[in-house]
Amino acid sequence: MPRDDMDELVTDTAVRKEFGAITHVTMWRWTNDPALDFPKPVKIRSRNYRSRREVEAFKERMLHRGLAQLDAAR
Repeated sequence: MPRDDMDELVTDTAVRKEFGAITHVTMWRWTNDPALDFPKPVKIRSRNYRSRREVEAFKERMLHRGLAQLDAAR
């Protein structure tokens, strides 16, 4: 039974698909842009994974940032 307080690791491939099949280079740029605060990878046997919670928090921040920019443009 999954616990609510447990996090899940998702592969970089899965994360890229969630963002519309972004490229490896885009993900590298996002990871290395401190202003973006994209979730840092967890490396397991040369494969990168990201925290599901951190990815969802990133999506939420970007949504709010985009909506604020729309409001400011009006």
